[in-house]
Amino acid sequence: MDTNASAKPVDRPRLRLGRRGFLAGAAAAASLALLNACGSGGAATDTPKAAGTVPNPTASGSGKTKTLKMGRSLEPIPPFIPWQVNNNPASFITVNVYDGLVRPTKDGQGVEAALAAKWEASADGLTWTFTIRDGIKFSDGTPVRGEDFKTSLEKVSKSEKSVKRDNYTAIKEIQVPDDKTVKVILSQPHPPILAELAMFSAAILPAQMANASEQDGFDSTKSNGTGAYVMNGWKKGDPVVLTRNPHYWKGTPSVDEIRIEYIPDDSTRILKLQGGELDVIDFVPLNQIQALNTQASVKAQTYVIQQFNSTGINVGVKPLDDVKIRQALNYALDKDAIIKTVYFGQGVPMNSIMPPGTYYDKTLPGYPFSLDKAKQLMAASSSPSGFTIDYTIPSGNTAAQQVATVAKDQWAKIGVTINIQEVESSVWRQGYIDGKYAMWGGANWTNDMNDPTQVVNYMVRGGSSPFAGWTRYNNVELNDKVAKAALEQDSKKREAAYSEIQTIYNDAAPRIFLAFPPATAAYQKYVEGFFIDGLSHYYFEDVKVNK
Repeated sequence: MDTNASAKPVDRPRLRLGRRGFLAGAAAAASLALLNACGSGGAATDTPKAAGTVPNPTASGSGKTKTLKMGRSLEPIPPFIPWQVNNNPASFITVNVYDGLVRPTKDGQGVEAALAAKWEASADGLTWTFTIRDGIKFSDGTPVRGEDFKTSLEKVSKSEKSVKRDNYTAIKEIQVPDDKTVKVILSQPHPPILAELAMFSAAILPAQMANASEQDGFDSTKSNGTGAYVMNGWKKGDPVVLTRNPHYWKGTPSVDEIRIEYIPDDSTRILKLQGGELDVIDFVPLNQIQALNTQASVKAQTYVIQQFNSTGINVGVKPLDDVKIRQALNYALDKDAIIKTVYFGQGVPMNSIMPPGTYYDKTLPGYPFSLDKAKQLMAASSSPSGFTIDYTIPSGNTAAQQVATVAKDQWAKIGVTINIQEVESSVWRQGYIDGKYAMWGGANWTNDMNDPTQVVNYMVRGGSSPFAGWTRYNNVELNDKVAKAALEQDSKKREAAYSEIQTIYNDAAPRIFLAFPPATAAYQKYVEGFFIDGLSHYYFEDVKVNK
């Protein structure tokens, strides 16, 4: 997902399938001195407690409220209605307060049961029938009805306010013969449907709330879902506070309250962890993982996720409209050196617009460092003598600062001078969405589902929002290939189609390819069960605070 993408609804044609947003700010590098100061099958995979079971009001049983304090790098952008969410900070909240029929497995490679206990497809692949668990309730204690499934799934697939509706155009109709049965009727067989229904955007709300969310002024900060936690309101600048849902279908979580503070500066987050003010932080600078692990009270680690780091190029800005220049910039940047110095050896060079997952083509060469090739391309380009251009990054993001510094030094060798400009993260985010920047760094993509339809529709498809990942690249023939690949039924033909799409996109070079890095986090050793899944989300339902 372009986790920095605007949460505002966007007007665009009903094109086919898929999108997501950038995880802003790679795990950044800060001073080491700081440390001396911080199923595809239908069966459920667990045995939940009876829905609606309400345990003691505090998880500890001692009368104390157990609270987990987390420091996150970016503040969410409302609304918090799943199908209206278009930024990762908000999706991190919604996955903890809302559930769908199914959800991704922890490794991000499959789908497991959630509100649906089992499912099956008809022989022609047009009807998917889901059987709902017994006793499912919303956080206010009201039973979940068939109408709630129907309304919510119609909103994500049909509503003009659904920023994800391109993922669900194969859905023709939702039928609910009774409160325990949901039938998803497709207009044609559609391979990614389970992966799409497992996305956070396909979560279930009460029908009345789903309808009300369409109205201007609706307060989405007060949730009423079936997830492990409840959001009871929020104001920008304040911590997000989540309280445990006593009606959670898997049983009430151990932690009573989650307090998420938003701290964009990497160093500050680490200091607060070291000082005991926080229990968990994300986006730990990779150069601090090892050093943090020397401290007796702290654990830091990396997590394999479907993610890439890149630098965006606005192909509508001269001379970046010249493909030779874009290719030259890619060849002139030493990705191995960046991985070694910025990411401390964590990750591999990015060779495709698709992160490693289904139909990722690992054979693509990408853009290995070659100053000779870069100089040849510049000599044959529209600006053989070089040029000067702005390169905009979010302030406080040390990885983005370091990548920009390396790029400035290396691109100077082919006659390109960049002016590095740092701006506040929300201004930066809106700026590249609005096409104001020639180049921007500091943004990552993470898959929301283990199927390429989403990433290629968001990053490759042009002509309408999100304009090929906001690069304004638009290849009409490639757009058509993207649409056809999503609907191909033969898996080998589908794989070949996505390989061709990756190759064409690579040759066009609308981005500077950097790396496939891991996610990072650090936490106090009394925290148990914190985990970042393969699609970059973390669920608090299994977390314990043992103190």
